[in-house]
Amino acid sequence: MPGKPILAGLLVALIVLGACAAPSLWRAEHYRDHPLTGRIWNVGEARFIERAELFAALAPADFILLGETHDNPDHHLLQAEIVTALAKAGRRPALAFEMFDMSQSPALEEHLAQSPMDAAGIGEAVGWQKAGWPDWALYLPVAEAGLLAGLDLHAANMSRSDARVLAQSGLAGAAPERVQRLHLDRPLPAAAANNLNQEIDAAHCGYAPKEMIEAMAFAQFARDAHMAREMQTNGESDGAILIAGAGHARGDRAVPFHLRRMAPGRAIVSLAFLEVSEGENAASAYAAPFGSEVLPFDYVWFTPRVDIRDACVRFEEQLKKMRGK
Repeated sequence: MPGKPILAGLLVALIVLGACAAPSLWRAEHYRDHPLTGRIWNVGEARFIERAELFAALAPADFILLGETHDNPDHHLLQAEIVTALAKAGRRPALAFEMFDMSQSPALEEHLAQSPMDAAGIGEAVGWQKAGWPDWALYLPVAEAGLLAGLDLHAANMSRSDARVLAQSGLAGAAPERVQRLHLDRPLPAAAANNLNQEIDAAHCGYAPKEMIEAMAFAQFARDAHMAREMQTNGESDGAILIAGAGHARGDRAVPFHLRRMAPGRAIVSLAFLEVSEGENAASAYAAPFGSEVLPFDYVWFTPRVDIRDACVRFEEQLKKMRGK
């Protein structure tokens, strides 16, 4: 693959990555002193590793998935540092964002064509505030790192209108061209599909109609396939990085699953930044929330937590805001 890191670039990148994000600089306020905070877990080998070893695994990968908790500033700072380190190692991957969908792609391209280094202005240009994501300022470090490194920024997600149709109608609502392009007629294995259905139900805290769960899960399956295709298409020259929620980075049924179908033989590495929980001091304990016995990522980087409230309490508050209550 063009642009594979040379030794000198790799050494520089190791220095950069090794110097970043000291624990004293954590932005999230909860559990900074947790025994897992700041540690990196190699899932396949079931052991903790140092930053340099993580980077050595990321540096040659064709496709890198950096899974986050959307409102955690530490996750975005670490993403930015990884992007910078990869660039210093000579890599020029495409930088794709789950948060930008196809309807926003023209505005993103136009803004960057007119103001190539204006990361701060991207939010306003694409109508970020209307989309319901956390403040664009949280994502600014990642976008700035990408632009400073000369990377192309891309929308990765399918449009909300297209996703809405699939969430209502399932496979029957997908155009034949999309079915073929994204392999949507090749479903997940039964166990993975059941896991996805359970995740969709749990994520909506019982508010999603049971008869809609399967179609909503199909929409998620299709969104992951779409993001994989965008990574594959935009990453032909030197691979791609995806900035996305951790659920999209899991290797068993999300974007990496589709990448293996679409780009067989290319190296894929998934890294999830996970918030620690009080009393959960073993890395393996964090697999259960994903409905798995083993964490469904290649690597996990543990960080402090932004919000210690129950997830469903937060979900209900968000619903009230959306309904104007």
